[in-house]
Amino acid sequence: MKRLNFNIRRVMAVLLRALDHIDVKLVDHGHRVAYIVYKMMQSSEKYSEREMQEVVIISALHDIGAYKTEEIGNMMNFESNDVFDHSIYGYLFFKYMSPLVKWADIILYHHINYALYDKLKIDKKIGSLASMIHLADRMDVMLKNQDCLLEQDHDYLAMRFGEEALSIYAKANEQFNVEENIRNGAYLWEIDNMLKDADFDHNILIEFIKMVAYSIDFRSETTVSHVITTVTIAMELGRILQLDDLDLNKIELGAYLHDIGKIATPLEILEKPGSLTNDEMKIMRGHIEITGEILRGRIHDEIYKIAYRHHETMDGRGYPLKLSGKDLTLNDKIVAVSDMMSALTGKRSYKERFSKEMVVDILERQRDGGKLDRQVIDAAIGNYDEIMECCSKNILIITEIYHTIKNEFVEIQGRLREVK
Repeated sequence: MKRLNFNIRRVMAVLLRALDHIDVKLVDHGHRVAYIVYKMMQSSEKYSEREMQEVVIISALHDIGAYKTEEIGNMMNFESNDVFDHSIYGYLFFKYMSPLVKWADIILYHHINYALYDKLKIDKKIGSLASMIHLADRMDVMLKNQDCLLEQDHDYLAMRFGEEALSIYAKANEQFNVEENIRNGAYLWEIDNMLKDADFDHNILIEFIKMVAYSIDFRSETTVSHVITTVTIAMELGRILQLDDLDLNKIELGAYLHDIGKIATPLEILEKPGSLTNDEMKIMRGHIEITGEILRGRIHDEIYKIAYRHHETMDGRGYPLKLSGKDLTLNDKIVAVSDMMSALTGKRSYKERFSKEMVVDILERQRDGGKLDRQVIDAAIGNYDEIMECCSKNILIITEIYHTIKNEFVEIQGRLREVK
């Protein structure tokens, strides 16, 4: 099967830039934590190259649950203990949505004090890596504030991070000039150079993209099925229109990434039950520009364009570029139609699901009014029932995962707070 040249470096560049948009306080935090953990693993001489590659990815994405932005202020506060929620969500995303499930516990425990490890019966290898991420996370905060973490009371630090992690960090810093490389920016080159040799299967790379796409959708129960519906419709339309495997690959990735900019959209706007004000609509539409900023130069140009152009229209009145039909590819047009169908057929905070008759009527008006492509709309209407049946199957799968994560979150939250 012919596929795009797609690698883990590109995927990580996109995912980390997306996380940077959650809050300015987190900008590049994941990169630096991953680098510190990488050098600690190297210095310990206990881990294979593959293990280091996988743990570096886990470390870089350790804050993936941080769309719970009410925690961010505390996350960057060294003394705070109230930062468990994002750790639990991050753990659950990796457990249920990633190819690195075997390392998920590292995320769960990366803010747990080492002194509690025995009580929680944490596996020794998992505990060692969790304590590395914990120390690296706090070290980055201290370095950014130009403080020296290791000058604090040693017994207190050992209680929080463990003697092993402290010893390995000191050795790694002396051996690899960790702190200096963070200050001068050399750490970015080292992480990139390490990942360039990582050979991940195409399907595994897609799983990473899905994980971040779903972590955004999972912010609200009313948006939980939006991405999977958009992707399903787009892929079905692509097959109906007899696109080749390469174009289907582009459409799949573009559809998964089309709303990645919503990671920075406030939840109160995404979940507002009534109409948005002009200012709120401006913020909502701004997700397109953020999507563009996240993807531009970090992923294949055609995938970037598919995601960035999904609100453009045939008559040149869409946004953000006001392109017309002649400027748009068939792939662009397919994802634009799919996004609209997903919005119409899905439940939102401000509306219920539309019936087939209502959806078809709106699509016909969009087609006849010169808004959306006639060929794509005709394919969607002519195969409506089959397309929506595929959507129903995929929605059921993702909704079950959503509810599993929601329920397990409550159980784990209670268990960890008892231990605290």
